[in-house]
Amino acid sequence: MKKTTISSLIGLFLSTSANSATTMISAEDVVVTASRIHENVQNIPANVQVITRDQINELSPSSIPQILSQLGGLNVSGIALGQFNRGANVDIGGYGANGGSTTLVLINGQRISPIDSSAVPWEMIAVSAIDRIEIIKGGAGVLYGDRAVGGVINIVTNEGQKSLNQASVTFGSFGTKGLSAIFQNKYNDTLFKISGNVNESDGWRQNTSSNQYSFNARITQFFDKNSAYIETFANHNKNETPGAATGIVGEGNPRLAKCDIYNCFKGAYNKFDNFGVALGGQYDFSDHIRFETDFSYKNTQSDFYKNGENTFVSGGLSNPPLYFPYNADYNRWRIDFSPRFRLDFEKFGKLILGYDYGRAIGATSDSFSSQSNAALVDNSLYVNYRLPIRDNLDFSAGFRRQVESISARSFDGYSLGTEQKSVSANAWEVGVNYKFSDAEKIYVKYGQSFRFPNIDEFWGYDDSYNVTFAGIITPQIDRTIEIGSNVVLGNTKITTSAFYTRTNDQIRFQVATGKNINDPNLIERKGIYLSTDSSITNRLSLHTNSKLQDATYADGPYKGKSHDLVPSLLINARLNYKFDHDWSLGLVTNYIGSQYYDGANDNAEYKKMPSYLVTDLYASKKIQQWDIRLTIRNIANEQYATYGGYQDKGDGGTYFYKGYYYYPSDPRSVFASVSYGF
Repeated sequence: MKKTTISSLIGLFLSTSANSATTMISAEDVVVTASRIHENVQNIPANVQVITRDQINELSPSSIPQILSQLGGLNVSGIALGQFNRGANVDIGGYGANGGSTTLVLINGQRISPIDSSAVPWEMIAVSAIDRIEIIKGGAGVLYGDRAVGGVINIVTNEGQKSLNQASVTFGSFGTKGLSAIFQNKYNDTLFKISGNVNESDGWRQNTSSNQYSFNARITQFFDKNSAYIETFANHNKNETPGAATGIVGEGNPRLAKCDIYNCFKGAYNKFDNFGVALGGQYDFSDHIRFETDFSYKNTQSDFYKNGENTFVSGGLSNPPLYFPYNADYNRWRIDFSPRFRLDFEKFGKLILGYDYGRAIGATSDSFSSQSNAALVDNSLYVNYRLPIRDNLDFSAGFRRQVESISARSFDGYSLGTEQKSVSANAWEVGVNYKFSDAEKIYVKYGQSFRFPNIDEFWGYDDSYNVTFAGIITPQIDRTIEIGSNVVLGNTKITTSAFYTRTNDQIRFQVATGKNINDPNLIERKGIYLSTDSSITNRLSLHTNSKLQDATYADGPYKGKSHDLVPSLLINARLNYKFDHDWSLGLVTNYIGSQYYDGANDNAEYKKMPSYLVTDLYASKKIQQWDIRLTIRNIANEQYATYGGYQDKGDGGTYFYKGYYYYPSDPRSVFASVSYGF
């Protein structure tokens, strides 16, 4: 069935030129913030994908990770995704379990990636409030610093000067329901915007109910060409956690919460509360000098509760189990300040000069009397210069120096450990970009990016699986050479890039020791991105995203072995048919190739998670100001998992589970939504 479906997709793609409409695809003058200022996408030596509001409306998604997967073709995984893709890990560069820590996520150019290894709070922004999403597929360390290794995702909200008022309600399988609204209006030179959403679901698996609430308000004041804004946001998220299913993918009862001789997840949950404020603006000193700045404060309070860990007794675990509850509180906050200048020297090029300051603190305590906290202070200067060599040929170069001061303290109930350290890293990039038409270009670039350790990566687990301070690890360094192009053939726009990356000192969790480490082994990553946008007829369009990738150890004991959780092939295809201006029907499918379980190399266990193909059907009908949508997800009822691993604590399974485990994804589901614009 999978081979037939994939062959059909390939056949449909290859037959596009034979069925093409005669009208050329228009080359929109899209401006993006991939250069950290508004810039024509054709001037940027990078693989940049822009997901528009119209494309989002066609899909009718319930979450941002769904947009990134089904419109961006990115690899989305997680341990409890459910209907809202809660806790989703988005991996652009092929970094497996660390994909979320090597993909920088922004909202309107401001960081929302957490300071720790937890997931991005995707629910912070309502889908209805999004104007576009910009994806840089490749490193952007010069402009953004830490984490911008595999790529950057910038979620841009409806910040234009037009009115937008809409409310929607959604109902679906597994007791899922949602309410979303946005109200945006301009009075004189002041733009007011308020948006929010409420999402609830009982979940498919046992103990997977979810409640999400978010609120966002923004006021923007315009002064001719200049502007200033202030924004506040808050969101609450409580998700029950069912634990893993034991065995390889497909074994056991995927719906049951984990409750066995080792521990019990019935009643377990994660709770997050985020709030913050941001302000900033831009001021043009002249036609050639622009100043922009942003300041933000973000606070997160989280709580994890698990109903039971079994009690240790002489020779093993209590049987029958004698569970005792476990609770952990984790609080953190961060501030960011980012002033920058853009200098336009006309025929002598454009210069961006900026400074990034960040300060963050995180503290945790648990029911075992363990306490730990860490503080980070980051200072970074960067410069980026683009020089036009000829009318259509640009040379670009940039450099960033980032210094991070770290102070960490840990108390396990018996002893106190402290450490202070200063680490630093450089990012640099040189590139050439040639535009052979308004919509076509070819570029080549070579550069270095880096990732600092997350605030929770200073800790690990001892032999009894108690939290222990493991020391401060050094930054990860990635060097990449990339060549790419945008071309138009007939009515098809093709975007492609090829890359080769060498990763030194990769930061990762070592399953065998229970600690975060700098991997001493060199890892090589190489791959090809290919995206197409085709208007087959005036009513029928085809959009594809695919990636062929390989992440392999180049030396050390794992030499020649593939990296855990990195599928070699990803294919995304979306077919959309418009019967008329008000009625459309679409099909979107994602194929993810097989991949090693997490911990495969550490444990020398090389079974692979099976590949999977998931297809959704969606339809929409507009009736005046009403918009009615129906979505059937996973129409083939594919049984699959986006994440799985192998665990071995070295005790033969006496005190801790030994073997494979996975987190099942949801089966077929149906959703209907109605929205009203006014």
